[in-house]
Amino acid sequence: MSKPSRAILLVAALQFVYLVDFMMVLPLGPDLAREHGFALDRLGWLAAAYTLASAVSGLVTFRLLDRFDRKPALLLTFGLLALATLASTLCQGLPALMVARALTGAFGGPAVAIGMAIVIDLTPPEQRGKAMAKVMLGFSLAAIAGVPLGLELARAGGWQAPFYMVAALAALVLVAMACLLPALEGHLNAREKVSARILLARPKVRLAILLQAGSAFSAFLVIPHFSAYFLLNMGFPRAQLGMLYFAGGVVALLSVQLLGRLADRTGPLLAAGLATSAFCAGLAPFFGLGAALPILFFVLFMAGNAGRNVTMAATVSQVPSPHERAGFMSLQSLVQDVAIGAAALVTSWQLGEAADGRLTGMAPVAALAAVIAVSVAFGLARLAGARRAVALE
Repeated sequence: MSKPSRAILLVAALQFVYLVDFMMVLPLGPDLAREHGFALDRLGWLAAAYTLASAVSGLVTFRLLDRFDRKPALLLTFGLLALATLASTLCQGLPALMVARALTGAFGGPAVAIGMAIVIDLTPPEQRGKAMAKVMLGFSLAAIAGVPLGLELARAGGWQAPFYMVAALAALVLVAMACLLPALEGHLNAREKVSARILLARPKVRLAILLQAGSAFSAFLVIPHFSAYFLLNMGFPRAQLGMLYFAGGVVALLSVQLLGRLADRTGPLLAAGLATSAFCAGLAPFFGLGAALPILFFVLFMAGNAGRNVTMAATVSQVPSPHERAGFMSLQSLVQDVAIGAAALVTSWQLGEAADGRLTGMAPVAALAAVIAVSVAFGLARLAGARRAVALE
């Protein structure tokens, strides 16, 4: 297996571990609230601690990540993530659990940024859509297998069992990285040191960061509310909710592979257009449409959002220079965390609960998500055009 193939496989495994660790906490909410004695409506504090710590970590490490060999930096940050996840099993009470989750977010953000920088370092620009699609298998597999497995482990072995699972998986991936990843020092030859001021002085960087923020914001306006809306407003059977997410994860996996390759062959315009169309179509239930086919529209949304992500990643990966890549990815992660937090604020202000328990106010939120998603698609085409113009000069 070639160096790029090994790196892509290892970073995909990193993404899987990171995303399972992040995604499993909310479904585990009732178990955690019962065991640690806090109200279920405080579960969001755990997500907030994780996201805030990841954002702060991005600010602190932004100028540091590109100053070291990628391999030891990745081993250090990912190893600390594994230890922080394991520490969660020792916690008693909500405050201690929040500290452990904050540490996990603080180490996870830089680890993912370095991993993505490694993939970009080792992959030619014309092959990055395909490479990013393979890395993003981690997201789909986390939804399809990781989270359901974590829930079953918690049911059978207690709330700590999923954290033990994630820590063990992280340890295995860490050993594989130590044995299989090459030294990656080429970016250290650049004399210019990365800084936020230098990066943000470039229009293409500002546009790329803005597009990343818009993509995350539009997605997280609606992603946290699909299950509640389907259950409360559309009468979707609770027993079939797991199958709904399984189907969405499978189709997202296929969408990432197909649209990643399409972006490599034709550029991002067609892939982004198809993905955005599916994303917007998947919002139909929030406007009172498609009640007879809820699974179809959920699958369309998941496929569209996954396709937008891989098209975005492939296009934006060409913006930073080698010595800026880890820092740029860290800045992206920071902006994404802020955008997700902003989406949560908007929905908390806009959404409400009717007397019969139904969720109200989703139509304006979904409309805003669609408008921003379309704007992001046009911005992505503009960014790709600017890259082509530079290449031709």
